[in-house]
Amino acid sequence: MDLARQRFDEACAHDRAGREEEAIPCYEEALSLGLPDPVRRQALLGLGSSYRNVLRHADAIAVLEGAVADYPDDPALRVFLALALWSGGREREAFASMGQIVLEHADLGGYERAAGFYLRHLD
Repeated sequence: MDLARQRFDEACAHDRAGREEEAIPCYEEALSLGLPDPVRRQALLGLGSSYRNVLRHADAIAVLEGAVADYPDDPALRVFLALALWSGGREREAFASMGQIVLEHADLGGYERAAGFYLRHLD
């Protein structure tokens, strides 16, 4: 196993045990060493989530915005970005983002158009 994957696995173990502070440097090192997709995608989500959990909201938003730019079709990354936005005080943007994910992935029983209109006009 290469070092990047080993550091990623360590990060995940820390994360699962609720030790986000210890997970963060492992995620950072794994990403800097280079991870293949889809492991890179998972590491970005884990790092962003860990930053959010230790109240480093600006870092969480930056990592997750970059991840969403790289992987725009990944709904999990978009959900975690919305959570980071909410925690970072950008509640309206977070709600709109989460609503967009719902519009794209949920069966709204024919109310998609109305819901989309209301999401675009939240004020």
